[in-house]
Amino acid sequence: MLIIFIYYFLSIATLCACYYFRRSRFTEKDYKYNKPLRWTRRILIIWSYLFMGIQGSICFRKNFFRDVENDFIIGSALFFLFAYIIAISWVEDITHPFDKKKK
Repeated sequence: MLIIFIYYFLSIATLCACYYFRRSRFTEKDYKYNKPLRWTRRILIIWSYLFMGIQGSICFRKNFFRDVENDFIIGSALFFLFAYIIAISWVEDITHPFDKKKK
């Protein structure tokens, strides 16, 4: 039961961190000159890819969560898999809106 709680907590916390980076409205100078912010974003992207792999393994392979025979966990893993695809594309696309500014 503790493993399932940790799984859901980390999954939701990672999505919240991706949402924070998308909506925090950092400027272009923040990403160019603030090295800790840039590395935090990179670590978040790597962490999100790791969790997306975990979600994929829960959906498509035989493992601990499949042995429980709880369809709710498999359904939530599918939801998180699609949510991570959207969240990662959000976080990776942060600097591109600055290229499209009107002058």
